[in-house]
Amino acid sequence: MITNEDFDKVLNKLIASTRSPRGKFSAENSWKLLEGKLFARRIKRRFWLRTTSAAAVVLLCVASWATYRALYIEPTQPAPAPMEAPAPTAPESREVMVFRQQPLQEIVDQLSTMFHADIRIEDDSLKNYRMTATFSPNESLTEILNLLKEAGNFDYKQTNKTIIITKLN
Repeated sequence: MITNEDFDKVLNKLIASTRSPRGKFSAENSWKLLEGKLFARRIKRRFWLRTTSAAAVVLLCVASWATYRALYIEPTQPAPAPMEAPAPTAPESREVMVFRQQPLQEIVDQLSTMFHADIRIEDDSLKNYRMTATFSPNESLTEILNLLKEAGNFDYKQTNKTIIITKLN
């Protein structure tokens, strides 16, 4: 194994054997040049090590953020309490309805309460079909059902005050 002392001896011999016509590569000047080159190499290595470490931290942060966004589920808001006053069919008496990955059964229950209509789901597999939607206060029940129908795999029929949701074949 080569020790630092052995290495220094070899470098000193190498430097002492260097000769140049104008003294540019004398022992003193050669040592300074060699030391400068070694120091520059150390600085470059340190720079790349720090750069790759910073890039790894940035990559880890981006990956963590993306995982959080992919797995985060917003808490659901409780269903609005039924009003005892006038029927909530007038646009000014309703609020924006937001559904985030809620089962169709929950959406239907809220719509039934909101519009005072009897809405039923015939197919059990549709009850757990999850949907995300936002509806403004001025949209009617028919408009909301048509939008949900386009997004989901179902159809509906309305007779009097009863709406029946069925699965498409």
